[in-house]
Amino acid sequence: ITCLEDALAAQGAGVDLLMGFWFAVFYVTMGLPFGWLADRYNRKTIVGLAMLFWCSMTAFCGLAKTFPQLAAARLGIGLGEAALSPSANSIIADYFPRERQNAALTFYNMGISTGMGFAYLIGGLIVAWMASQPPVELPVFGRLETWQVVFIVAGAPGIVVALLVLLTVREPLRRERLARDASEASLARCLAFVKARRRAFAPLLVGMAASPLLGYAWQWLPTLFDRVWGWQAPQFSFAYGCVLLVCGPAGAIVGGVLASRYYARGVKDAVYRAALAGMAITTVCSLLVPLMPSPEWAVAMLVPASISGATGAACGAAAAVFMTPGEFRAQVASLYILTINGIGLVLGPTSVGLFNDHLFPAADGVRWSLALVAAVAGGALTLYLATARRPYRQAVEELEAAQQQRTLGA
Repeated sequence: ITCLEDALAAQGAGVDLLMGFWFAVFYVTMGLPFGWLADRYNRKTIVGLAMLFWCSMTAFCGLAKTFPQLAAARLGIGLGEAALSPSANSIIADYFPRERQNAALTFYNMGISTGMGFAYLIGGLIVAWMASQPPVELPVFGRLETWQVVFIVAGAPGIVVALLVLLTVREPLRRERLARDASEASLARCLAFVKARRRAFAPLLVGMAASPLLGYAWQWLPTLFDRVWGWQAPQFSFAYGCVLLVCGPAGAIVGGVLASRYYARGVKDAVYRAALAGMAITTVCSLLVPLMPSPEWAVAMLVPASISGATGAACGAAAAVFMTPGEFRAQVASLYILTINGIGLVLGPTSVGLFNDHLFPAADGVRWSLALVAAVAGGALTLYLATARRPYRQAVEELEAAQQQRTLGA
């Protein structure tokens, strides 16, 4: 951040908002139109072009000479990433039979914690490398600072992967649809479908906001370890990166596998149960992390918090897709992303900051702020999530009965 401020004459608040708040707002709000496109047109092409666009924008961040140029490229990354999840959730569900969909969808969603783990692990190393390297001179682009080189190197491999997706990935046939053709996959019909099953959708879409809420609140974890226990950022980043890199994928995979296994045994709401259990455990652990007597105990508590948090996040996203017919999956996935991240973005980091300023202004007050957010906001949302188990099971049973009837009629 300091490098960007110095090089582009940008204010710290502007860079912080660009990297966090405005990027997140752009990402969550642009998903819905891309979901509409994905329910009508070739999803593989949307995924490939979206990856190509956001990875190119990542590289363009490294070529920015002014703050407006960096802002445009950064928001371009949000635009490209917004197109990924709706199409990816829909295409993955069509690649796998119903009894394996939850495991496949949670495997995809484990990428969140995997990416965060790598970011924490290598972030400190990259910063240290940047501080020790001179600028680079390139024939076409001229003089590039080390922070610019980092952006270019980060974006270039993704461009290659995007081209491979466009050239090699096959668009599967759309399955498990109730509509006769794509023209019936309108946003109005999708919203009507959700409204008719609001007793299942509302607690899922609102209650699962506990996941990003706790995630955004955990942006204060480096501050917690610094102010309360005196850990510097590199020490915390390494420890937390190792926890995320191991425990995040493990939680997502185990949750999806168990959900698929119990669904095969006739438990129709197995993925919802897994999401609820994960969120209940991670809420309790998130309450306990800042109250631990030492940093070592806090890191140890982050292990079950990360495992259960990944289970809840991955299974919650899969649950939204699993109760939706094929013609609306991408739009419902984008609506899910919009709702949970919108609530989490508003309540997560902001509430911790407000509590720090007004309720717990002491240096170690951040620990009580984090505990209060987890207990009150996380607890209330998880309790609301628990109210929809029966409606969710009924919605899945009704969907499968309608799909079976349509198959027999055809």
